Amino acid sequence: MFGRLAAVRMKTAEDAFAKGRLDEAFEIASAGDLAGNRRVQQLLQKLAEPLLHRGQDHLLSRRFAEALADFDRAARCGYQTNKINEWRRRAAEVMEDDQKAEHERRAALAVARERLAAGSLNGAADALAKAPEDDPDRAAVSEQIARQAGRAKEALVAAKDALKRGHVARAVERLRVARALHCKLDEITEMEATLVEHALKQATEDFRNGRLNRVGQHLAVLGEVGRKRPERVEMEEALRLAREAAKALADDRYAKAAVLLGRLAQVGPKAGWVSDVRKHLGVLEEHRRALLEGPLGLILGLDVPSAVAAKSTAGGRAGAPGLGRAVPPVDDERLATAETLPAETTEMTDGVQPACRAGARWPRPDVLGPEAQNARHHGFLPRRLLLRIDGAGSFLLLRGDRVGIGRSGPGATADLQLISDLSERQAEIIRAGEDYFVVARSGVELAGRQVDHALLQDGDRVRLGKRIRLKFGRPSLKSTTAVLDLGDGVRTTTDCRRVILWSGPLLMGGTRECHIKLGPGIGGAILMERGGGLSVKSMAPGGPTTPVPLGVQTELGELRMTVQGWSGDSQVGKVIG
Repeated sequence: MFGRLAAVRMKTAEDAFAKGRLDEAFEIASAGDLAGNRRVQQLLQKLAEPLLHRGQDHLLSRRFAEALADFDRAARCGYQTNKINEWRRRAAEVMEDDQKAEHERRAALAVARERLAAGSLNGAADALAKAPEDDPDRAAVSEQIARQAGRAKEALVAAKDALKRGHVARAVERLRVARALHCKLDEITEMEATLVEHALKQATEDFRNGRLNRVGQHLAVLGEVGRKRPERVEMEEALRLAREAAKALADDRYAKAAVLLGRLAQVGPKAGWVSDVRKHLGVLEEHRRALLEGPLGLILGLDVPSAVAAKSTAGGRAGAPGLGRAVPPVDDERLATAETLPAETTEMTDGVQPACRAGARWPRPDVLGPEAQNARHHGFLPRRLLLRIDGAGSFLLLRGDRVGIGRSGPGATADLQLISDLSERQAEIIRAGEDYFVVARSGVELAGRQVDHALLQDGDRVRLGKRIRLKFGRPSLKSTTAVLDLGDGVRTTTDCRRVILWSGPLLMGGTRECHIKLGPGIGGAILMERGGGLSVKSMAPGGPTTPVPLGVQTELGELRMTVQGWSGDSQVGKVIG
């Protein structure tokens, strides 16, 4: 029954509707306890249309929350349902589009501000173009872009003025500011080139005059300006080589210093002091070798090839200091009982390369003097070894940091002697740390061009004279040991096709990084030098280690190998080209 109180509430709702208070009228009429009343239904029918119209007005004004609320009220009135639902759908779509546009606007402004902070003014302008033209935030960012471009131009003008006054450091600092404000400013690249040219002109002049400390100062002033420009990179490389050469000289490593200066002569500006220093280093090296050929070298058991030894008169007395014998001379009766042993028996000392003359003779152990017996008991190895592996072939192992290459014949001093038209010591391969260099006075071609000093890279092809071709390789980064493969025009009486420049673990196996390739089924092994002796170890985890005595076959699993001294005479291991 429709009570008195309900009638009063209904009257209040009708009065509110009449006065345009739609929300109040709808709240009363939609109450659950009034549902079903005829007067209530009539009022709700009247409310549906004005609520729909008010929701449309909100939608046109982009007040999406209010519009959706009115459409929901109109739908609850229960009249014109299809029409109201259609408007509610439109409101949802428009609101979604508006939110998307707002997101894009904010994103565009954020990107523009980020690029502005990074000095990319062109990028900031491109990002800002995606924001609405009437957006007040867009106008503010646009003003910031204009102000920053002006500051960048002012900084660039200041850099030019500073350079005209000779204040390079100030010019570099102002250029850095201009780049930070506007990295794509048209004149920045030109100004950078001018600064680098100015600094390098001064650096080059100081380099030619030998004032290397000032060269570093000129480059340091530039900072990051022109860091990748080729002319600056070349000057920095020249300075690095000069510093390394100076360190090598301070460490009494004259040969390495000479090699580094040879590279410096190719990379850096032409400077007379470089040639002078190289000449002085050559004299130092010759004097050093001459001293070591005398009594001081003999007491150490050294045998050092040099120009002094090469000029010795043929047929001179064996054991004369000029020939640098490794042991004291012995009388004819003792020599009658001697056996011919490998030429060298010592390792390199202080960067000096020990290398005996071909066919040097050592007495048997029972007739050796005390000093020679002591040296042999300490397990000194020959510098030149011949390694034979069943199923893999023969390999020439050359120990030390310098390997001389030249012609063979009486009195030849080269470590690798070739029957050809080469000079006595046509070239040398020198190891400096982990690098290898080829050094020659003439007749050496690397990668199609004549060189006197050059850094060797894996795969480089070296040509000596007219017919001798060698290929240099560094198979493994785990070892400084390198290899020389003999070309088709070079053959050996021992069938050696590969020369090993041995300075670290010698890897043998089936992988590409091995210095010596072994057949399938043999397994990998490592040949090592320890305590003046040789040993071979399996690459397998926990694999055994086996000593390798000279001249005796050694077995490690399926691997069978023999290592013996290589004398370099005409009967054993002579390389023919």
